[in-house]
Amino acid sequence: MEEKEWIKKGMEFWEKKDYEHAVECFREGDKAGELGCTSNLGICYYWGQGVEADLQKSAFYNEKAAKGGIPMAMFDTGLNYEHGFGVSQNIEKAIYWFEKAADKQYSEAFIALGDIYYVGEFVEKNLEKAFHYYQEADKLGNRTAKLLLAGFYAEGLVTEKDTEQAKKLYQEAYDYLYEEATLNNDNEAQFRLGAMFFNGRPEIGLLPDYEQALEWYEKAAEGGNGHAENNLGMMYYLGLGVGQNYELAFSWFQKASARKEVNAISSMGNCYYNGRGVEKDYVKAAECYSKAANLGYAHSQGTLGMMYMEGKGVEQNYTKAVYWMKKCCKNGFRGYYSNLADCYRKGLGLDKDEKKAFELYREGADLGDLRSKVSMAECLIEGWGTDCDLGRAYKILQEICNDEQEYRELHVSMIAHEDEKGHHFLEDPLDEINLPRYAKAYYLLGTLYYAGKGTDGANPTKAIAMLRMADRLGYEGDGMKPEKLIEKIVGEAEKKDIQDATDCYVEVREDSHKGERYQVVLHHADGTETPVKFVGRNKFIYLLALLIAHEGKSVAPLSTAHFSYMHDSLAEMAKTLRVNTTSYSEWIDEFVYAETDEAKDLRDSPGHEGKCYCSPSSYRYSNAYSGANRAVKSACNGDEYELFMLRSSGGRYAVTGVPLDASQIELPDSLMDYLDELPTQKEISGIKVSGTKWLSIKRKEKVE
Repeated sequence: MEEKEWIKKGMEFWEKKDYEHAVECFREGDKAGELGCTSNLGICYYWGQGVEADLQKSAFYNEKAAKGGIPMAMFDTGLNYEHGFGVSQNIEKAIYWFEKAADKQYSEAFIALGDIYYVGEFVEKNLEKAFHYYQEADKLGNRTAKLLLAGFYAEGLVTEKDTEQAKKLYQEAYDYLYEEATLNNDNEAQFRLGAMFFNGRPEIGLLPDYEQALEWYEKAAEGGNGHAENNLGMMYYLGLGVGQNYELAFSWFQKASARKEVNAISSMGNCYYNGRGVEKDYVKAAECYSKAANLGYAHSQGTLGMMYMEGKGVEQNYTKAVYWMKKCCKNGFRGYYSNLADCYRKGLGLDKDEKKAFELYREGADLGDLRSKVSMAECLIEGWGTDCDLGRAYKILQEICNDEQEYRELHVSMIAHEDEKGHHFLEDPLDEINLPRYAKAYYLLGTLYYAGKGTDGANPTKAIAMLRMADRLGYEGDGMKPEKLIEKIVGEAEKKDIQDATDCYVEVREDSHKGERYQVVLHHADGTETPVKFVGRNKFIYLLALLIAHEGKSVAPLSTAHFSYMHDSLAEMAKTLRVNTTSYSEWIDEFVYAETDEAKDLRDSPGHEGKCYCSPSSYRYSNAYSGANRAVKSACNGDEYELFMLRSSGGRYAVTGVPLDASQIELPDSLMDYLDELPTQKEISGIKVSGTKWLSIKRKEKVE
């Protein structure tokens, strides 16, 4: 057969999806020296098409073709070395082959190089280089490069901020991705389109839409896209756009892990570690973290280090713990600077060195690591590895506590609870890492105010306010419990200075600061107040309005289609606010959803015990809900209707409740007037609710 005929014949079989005969042709072509066939053999072994998947054989044929000058094979070889596919991971060799492919004007190689320098996981982060490589890819007509460059113009990174250019590039990228995803069934385009829907692109009017993101990720996953499989796993893990399902999440992580998707391997470790979707198994968790750590994944390196530190799933070994945490910190992952510093401070796995510990805390703090900042302040208070400097510690802690308000607003969904003793506290089921650290900062700041050290003198009122917040955030440190210290301070202080330490009422204020429409403040009987920042502050106003003022309307983004715990939280909030109905759970769903026969069958099936979390496939929006949305939209101006969009910049849906009676809630006239213009549930749907009179909200009256 003439030269190039083997590849031609092989591709004919390939297009017919007759992969076995295609492989036979590619083998013969490889023997005849057709490097295109050699490159295609590498692809077949990677995907397991026509042969059993074998990453080592795939890497062999990729590099053979790469050395023969095939650009695509050069690129694939770079990927193999970057991720350790069939070869030992070697970032220097990865960059070498990407650069060789780039010299051949292979646009994807420019993207890969840009990504390496943009992320900075294996090399020093360099946004200038990333921007340059993305520009080169764009010159070659790579449409993905437009999407990446748009972010630089939108944020003003490296280049001047240019909103119009960012908008233009985002629109061009979206148009191209949509065309490729729909007409050509391109799984990479489908994945990136899903990512656009997941994150939203407000520049082109694209709001976050988890259900659309889920749909495109599923299509990309069907085509074997490992990134999409991993992201699907995360959506099921967190309950974004779909009912939370740890078992399905674990299944998708497994599929992505088989493609050496390092994020998924680490996520499998998380599942084993926490017992989510699979039986808790620290040994298997350590195995997963070890695989991801050896592939250079910084987070897994740090986590594996902590497992060696604690002896979970592995034999306790402080030396190995320090080794992996050092690797993690070298890769620039800020989250484990404080853990490594702890080892130096306590002499675990290396010689005790408090000065080195303080230096690491400082480095972590400079990188923005929260725990490092708190630990640095604690060192300044206790004199660990540095001179005592209470004034400096006070400034650091004050800055942290101020940042906490914005952090909670943008990234954390806070749910209010009341324990059996009547104490109110806030809890975030998705953030078990940072909130305790903020809690410690509040506690330390409270002790400084109490002792009058580093501050302008003792201030028991501020001390109580800080300690109260530490208690709300669940402080569980080594010192005296916040509530006990509060009792001590109240007992020592004069009655004229402090009456007690309980909440009195909630005020919703008009606030134009940073574009906020309203601000929520907790007022305390001792005269202090605590600003309450909720993720998506408008959601709080919205729920408050609907559950109290307008007879219980709810909306889908805050119901069960997204987080399984939200259904119970909404019902509990309605109960706490004394919405009168026989079944709070059914009352919420009745307004939002019309139940299909499929949903009824699911609800009555074994294991559901009468509970059925809604999903798009089993429920449809009720006519009452659709009518309410139309009526609200026609009654509101643009700014007001934003209250009903319920989209958070942090990308998470959330629900917030305040466990207080209506008599303890104060709203401004502007909000009351706005609510008065909205139609009531009875006007729209006629759904029956218990006949007890609805709660009234006070207008501008403080509770005595």
